[in-house]
Amino acid sequence: MKTIFPVVSALTLVAVTAAQGNRTVWDGVYTADQATRGEKLYATHCTRCHGDNALGSEGPALTGPLFAANWEGVTLNDLHDRIRQTMPADNPSSLPRQEVSDIIAYLLRLGKMPAGTTELAGDAGVLAQIKFVSNRPSTGTP
Repeated sequence: MKTIFPVVSALTLVAVTAAQGNRTVWDGVYTADQATRGEKLYATHCTRCHGDNALGSEGPALTGPLFAANWEGVTLNDLHDRIRQTMPADNPSSLPRQEVSDIIAYLLRLGKMPAGTTELAGDAGVLAQIKFVSNRPSTGTP
C-alpha cells in the first residue's frame, strides 16, 4: 500500500500538468473583478503610450489584430515577463507581478476573451501553462 500512494500521486500530478498545458486565454483564466482592477492600473500606467483603447499610439497595440499577430501561440508568462521587465517605459520593472496579471486580465477582456472564476496568477509556472490564441478554439460541435 505504501508504494501505491507515491505512484498514484505522481500520475495525478502528470495528469493535472498535462491538462493545464492545454489551457488558452479562452478558458476563463481571469475574473471580471480582476479585469476591473487591471483597467484602473492600465489607466494609470499604460494609457499615455498605448492609448485609451489599447490599440496603440506612442507605444504598440495591446489588443486587436496587430497584437494577436505578434503574440499568437505565446504563453502568458512570456507576455507577463515582457510587460513586467520593460514597462512602464519611464519606470521599468516597477509593477508587482500581480498588478501585471491584473493588467493582462484587462487586456484579455478588451480582446473579448471570457472571464472565469479564478484570478490570473502572477506565478510564472501557472502563466507558462496558458497560451495566447486570438481565435476561440473549436469545440467540435457545429
